[in-house]
Amino acid sequence: MSATAAPFGLRPVGNMSGNYNGSFRQYPILSTYTTGIAFGDVVKFNDAGATTTIQKDTGTTACTPIGIFLGCRYTDLSTGQTQFNQQWSGAAHTNGMAYVCDDPNILFEIQADGSVNDDDLAANAALVQGTLNATLGISRVSLDISTAAATAALPIRIVDFRGGFDGDEKGTAFPIMVCKFNTGHQLGIGVVSGVAPSAA
Repeated sequence: MSATAAPFGLRPVGNMSGNYNGSFRQYPILSTYTTGIAFGDVVKFNDAGATTTIQKDTGTTACTPIGIFLGCRYTDLSTGQTQFNQQWSGAAHTNGMAYVCDDPNILFEIQADGSVNDDDLAANAALVQGTLNATLGISRVSLDISTAAATAALPIRIVDFRGGFDGDEKGTAFPIMVCKFNTGHQLGIGVVSGVAPSAA
């Protein structure tokens, strides 16, 4: 049960056809990219001229994700050694390669930043961006439940409570929700209107 706000970003748990099997695709990171990216952050394509690279998607009410960042490898310039890490620190490295869950139909867990009503299910919502946890290498992105609405352009679709409608997340102060990308995915999801929550 989630009585404390402790966001962890987006955590893949399945897709619309079944369970998540851990698959990912590799995409390059520009060696001069200085923004940190952590496990669970939303990432997007960046046109770097001759090469398309990955960078953090910092959008809230609108995103253009390629997927969820799961870690990376790179050559550490201070040692010349290949490193594997679940965060890109933003320091100068070479041969950076991101591991990204890029399934446009992925289902993921994300913590809401407040209580969720039954009629928020099937609504769309925005994200809250937070500074990554550099110690643990995890994202601090959460679901902005105050924005839950039928608005088609919002990037996240609320699917269910973790554990289902009768699970122990329902009724908690900061429930963990199962969600999916609603719109803007760069591998192809059209805009879909959500179900409007009832007026308070």
